[in-house]
Amino acid sequence: MPSSNDPNYPPGPYTPGQHVIPPPRPTSPATAEYRLNHLMLRIKNPDASLKFYNDCFGLHVVFIFNAGPWTIYYLGPRDVSISCLGTSKGLLELYHIPADSELAYTSGNDYNNPTGLGFGHIGFTVPDVAAALERAKSFGFEVIKPLGEAEEKTMAVPLDGEKQVKCVGESVAVDEGYKHIFRQLAFVRDPDGYLVEVVPQVVQ
Repeated sequence: MPSSNDPNYPPGPYTPGQHVIPPPRPTSPATAEYRLNHLMLRIKNPDASLKFYNDCFGLHVVFIFNAGPWTIYYLGPRDVSISCLGTSKGLLELYHIPADSELAYTSGNDYNNPTGLGFGHIGFTVPDVAAALERAKSFGFEVIKPLGEAEEKTMAVPLDGEKQVKCVGESVAVDEGYKHIFRQLAFVRDPDGYLVEVVPQVVQ
């Protein structure tokens, strides 16, 4: 394990069976308003998933959005509404993609290697997406979907040979309302290849 001069990340080795409880990191003005906002998972059966996350674990549906080839179910704590999504925590974004009915979900995003599908991304909300992307690049991390772009190939959904989004029995255009939202967000890749979504606190 590499050595570290950061008190919040003390160098190892760590003693098995013991918690290491470092002091908190000092406040950073550049990231003070960043929030770990949501996780995205692909699901097979919305009825079953909503029963699990809502009835078993107490979340509620904040909104449902039909993007055309797939439907998004956004869940959160009972005190969360659509007006405060950008500053909330503890949200769950569920993607129901009917064209995936024959695929087994585990985790990942690569439709060229579908044994890893299931987990989608971690989502952060930030005051300024462009500034957050510049910050990520300054640390040497890859921006894989910049602001202003709404190409289907960057949406991590199944595409046919013409790069159109697959639906059951046909290819379906992604709704322009979804593309409008998608242009306002971005994705960067973490060191292990996971997607991290960067979303403005206020989506226009």
